[in-house]
Order: sequence, then structure tokens, then C-alpha cells
Amino acid sequence: MVGILSTARQIIRPILAKNPKLHRLARNTYALIKSFKNPHVIKPLIRKYCIGRGLEIGAGKYPYCDPKTTLFLDKYTDNKDGTPAPDIISDATTIPRADACFDYVLSSHVLEHMQDTIGALKEWVRVLKQGGTLFLILPHGDRTFDRHREKTTLEHHIRDHEELGDAPDYSHNEEIEIGWSKNEDFEQSRLEYEREWGAPCWDFEFRLKNGVIHFHVWTQDEIVRLVQFLGLQIVWVAEVAPERQDSFIVIARKKHRS
Repeated sequence: MVGILSTARQIIRPILAKNPKLHRLARNTYALIKSFKNPHVIKPLIRKYCIGRGLEIGAGKYPYCDPKTTLFLDKYTDNKDGTPAPDIISDATTIPRADACFDYVLSSHVLEHMQDTIGALKEWVRVLKQGGTLFLILPHGDRTFDRHREKTTLEHHIRDHEELGDAPDYSHNEEIEIGWSKNEDFEQSRLEYEREWGAPCWDFEFRLKNGVIHFHVWTQDEIVRLVQFLGLQIVWVAEVAPERQDSFIVIARKKHRS
């Protein structure tokens, strides 16, 4: 049996190496199968890496962190996904706190809503202490409604950071509409969105005002490159979060100054 598996690997690996999309599909499938063996990783990882006093950004109604040791920040307090009575009401790109004041910053499914990703991450890192933890839970581009959209490259993020400024970014509207419309369940999703939010699906002014838009699409690979570009040390990467299988996890540490 071992010999058969070894031969199969020797045959399959060259095929996957020549086809990045097939390789990614195989990795995602393997990660999903492995995840069934350990159905919970997020909370244990938080207990391990989020030690001290921290900040959770955009927790919504289901925060991950302990309120006894965590402040909660949200900009949207009056829409259906907002955090009830957050400790800090603020945009996540302008946190009204001093430099290096938190031991950890955790964010789940928020960064994709930031049009200037580098600007947002720089602000989150600013409030982290040296050696502090940045804990990111993000939607995996191949396992969400964004699966037909192009992944956002590091070069794209750099260009956005240099050129966007504070003006609303409408540059993704067309590719969002094209990508989402390719989903087999798009019509059902559109009806559900319009019923829940009370706005037309393609009303991008409403989406921008309420933060109901994914400017960017990633896998863990793109986020690792982005975080490393910003000078952080990667300490943990999980291609799938078993308890939330549309998501991946990247945990990084703010390096001590030498």
C-alpha cells in the first residue's frame, strides 16, 4: 500500500506543478479533509497568541476575544452586522489610541473591506507593542462568493496605497459584478442580500456607505506576502479554519527593534 501511494505521488506531483489552479484545488481539498480531524483551532490559537491587553476590530455580534482583556472597535454601529456598543467607535484606519498600546490586534473578515489594505495594516501595526501579535481571519478567495474574481496582488496593494487617498474606490465595481454574476447561486444570493439589507445588489454607494463590499480577494499566500512586505514575522498559517471553512488564518508578530 505504501509503495502504491509513493508511486501515485510521483505521478501526480509533476502534473500539479504544471497547473497552479489544479495544485491550489488539491491543496484546498487536502486542507479541508485534515480539518475534520480537529474541528476547532481559532479559540485555542487566540489563547496561545493573544495574551495581555488587545483590540478586536469589527467583531460584530459574535466577538472572538475575551471582553475582560479586549477593547472592541467598530465603525458601523447602526447596521445589522455592526458591533453593539463597541468600546471604540472609529474607522479601522484611524484608531484613536497611542502607538504601541496593545499586545494583540485581532480582526476577522474585516481587512477585505478596506480599500487601502496597506494603510489599514500599518495602522493596526502602529498600535501594536513590539513583539505584539497580529491575528487575521480572512475569507479564502476560492471558497466564497468571490471565487470567480482575480486574487489581489501585492503590486495592486502598493498602487492603492500610493494613489487612492481618501476618495471612495469605485474601480472594483465592474469586476465584482462580473465575478459574482458567474456564481451558480447568484440569483438566490442577490435576493437574500436585498431582503436583508433593503437595498439593490448593485447599489455600490450603499455598499460603500455600509462597508458591504469586498475590495480585495486573497488566499493565505497573498496575505503572507503582504504581511512580510510590511516587515512582520509570520508565526502561524492555516489554509482553512475548521470551524469556519470559508476562512484561512494568518498570525504574525511585530518584530522587536534591533
